[in-house]
Amino acid sequence: MSLNEWLAMTTIQRKKGVSGYMSAKYKGFTLMEMMISMVIISILMAVSAPLITKFSMLKTGINQNVQKCIVNNSSTGWYNTDSAGATILPTADPCKSAVIDIQYDRNKALSSAISIAEHGSSAQQIMAKRILRASCDQGGIGACDYFINTCWLNGSGSAPYCDDATDYTDITYYLHLNRTTYANNGASYIVSQFKILLPKMVTNSSNEKTLLEEAKNDATTAPNANDNIATDLVQPWIYIKACNDGIQDACDYAYANNYNKSCYQVKTNWPQATTQTYKLTYSGGSESISCDMTSIPTAGITGCNAITANLLTNAPDDDCTVGYNNSYNTSCNQVASNWSSAPAGTYNLTTSNTPTYTSSACSAAAPPCVASGIGTVCSDGTVYAGDYNGYHYYTPPVDQGVFTWMTNNNNTNTGVFDADNGSNNTDLLHGFSNPPDIFAPYNAANICYDATDSGYTDWYLPARRELSVLYTNRYVIDNFNDRGYYWSSTESNNMYAVILNFQNNNAAGVNKWNNYYVRCVRQQGAVDATCPNPGDTCADGTKYAGPYLTYYLFTTPFDKGQYTWNNSSTLGTNTNAVDHYYGMPNYTKLIALADGYAPYNAALACKTLNDATAYGYTDWYLPARYEMTNTLFANRDLIGNFAIATYWTSTESTYISAFYYSFVAPSYYNGSSDKTNMYRVRCIRRTQ
Repeated sequence: MSLNEWLAMTTIQRKKGVSGYMSAKYKGFTLMEMMISMVIISILMAVSAPLITKFSMLKTGINQNVQKCIVNNSSTGWYNTDSAGATILPTADPCKSAVIDIQYDRNKALSSAISIAEHGSSAQQIMAKRILRASCDQGGIGACDYFINTCWLNGSGSAPYCDDATDYTDITYYLHLNRTTYANNGASYIVSQFKILLPKMVTNSSNEKTLLEEAKNDATTAPNANDNIATDLVQPWIYIKACNDGIQDACDYAYANNYNKSCYQVKTNWPQATTQTYKLTYSGGSESISCDMTSIPTAGITGCNAITANLLTNAPDDDCTVGYNNSYNTSCNQVASNWSSAPAGTYNLTTSNTPTYTSSACSAAAPPCVASGIGTVCSDGTVYAGDYNGYHYYTPPVDQGVFTWMTNNNNTNTGVFDADNGSNNTDLLHGFSNPPDIFAPYNAANICYDATDSGYTDWYLPARRELSVLYTNRYVIDNFNDRGYYWSSTESNNMYAVILNFQNNNAAGVNKWNNYYVRCVRQQGAVDATCPNPGDTCADGTKYAGPYLTYYLFTTPFDKGQYTWNNSSTLGTNTNAVDHYYGMPNYTKLIALADGYAPYNAALACKTLNDATAYGYTDWYLPARYEMTNTLFANRDLIGNFAIATYWTSTESTYISAFYYSFVAPSYYNGSSDKTNMYRVRCIRRTQ
């Protein structure tokens, strides 16, 4: 049958009352409705077949761009069959217009392509599917739904379930993409849909498991085996969420595999888990418990606070046992240290490594001294001293005194050379004993190791660069000898250790038996413990961009793309997105505007991350001017994957211009430019 004859046949079918079927099928039909519709259309096709006559192409109701692209039967230059995500928008018509028509579902393009993909000749089906995939890659939701629904309805009962490994016009094309580097709007949408669908398929009796089985199969299939989108989709979160949704099979599976016996386990198995109520499982049942998922310690602390008698039978996996073993909540001070925003209230403080706790009243765990600025005296009596390498630093309000670095004249290396980690240095120095080390004890470090100021036992002698933080903020911290020398815990050589001159910030190695000042410090993790340093990749897949003001910024591993700031209009208007320090207020205003210069494309690029709950978050935004300058640009080499190009900020300059930052050497320029220019976008989020 020729394409013209087939198109004529579809016209008669529409006259029989099925014209809305194909578009509606991929716009929210339930599975049962879809299956019933498939049966109906098959019957109608059989009835109408004898009535087929040859109609003009113009009378078929078929999108002409789709028809012409399929007739041309060429996808050279825009369709790539290597499953690497390389399909691009065709550069020439009719295929370019066909893809765009499908993307925006106009002029019956979507239903036309789907009809031909299902009922055309073999060659026609291939071209139709290629056009659909190109449209899905561009973000065409209807085209993406076609691939999801086709696998759901037609996948086989055994591996490979829905696998087109020849032409890659199949859901597996998307599931095989690298889970962190793909730049594909369709894949983002498909991931968001799978997150909704897959937990509903965790049941032993349903025939709807095809998608789940396909995801499991693809997780270990090349390319990108164990590092593809499917890998993320078959993690324990499926069973945790499904159990939360009341699917008993999922609860049983999660319990058997230690996925959700405690808040701590939920957070460990599902790093993107949000703060909410979870069904924590025990042998034979589950309990609904509210878990604060800000971090692993907060999960354990809140889980122990809300623990029930049934959950206490899960030792050593219950939250109270975990809290004790990890020193999360054996004291109020530990609650404060591990949960920076813990409110005042009653906490279950753990007393042993069996599921035991004592309810105790704790004052506000984290006073607002960080938000109040460096030098603020916290309610526990310590002084907020500043930030370094992703940590808040605190000191006692006065020096510990004057001490030698060691006991006797020293002529041997201790091996404690770290300039950044004074805590580790102090632990090492405290571990030396006399004998066999005749130069122990190491006085300056031991003074801090043994300190219990404000009830804390984690004080230490700062390393060389940590000591510089105290020097920089010495006047607001106060009570330093500004003409004195202060010991660091960093050794210089067998005879010398490093001191810092608080008059001029000069560091030098001096004899270890000299007497100099000691000011101890303690630190509180202010960012994800898996990524303490700017540029580190966090467990959730984001990049820690670095501290900014009293906050910590995170970004995606790659740029979002290239966009105009507004809708490319050469005219403009004042949007009032003028915050130079925090991009979220700017972003919120821009995405809500519906004026003649909307959409505001650069801001909306970050909204797509929120719509897809990218990396588990919905608080991404376009950075403000100084967030870009002082953190993203400053740490660009550590963060990585920035282009040698210009980047938009969310801060408006005038009615026709907005601020940008040029990452092009050697000038590196922070300025403003017309909102119509195409610049790159990197989205961020922040946490305190």
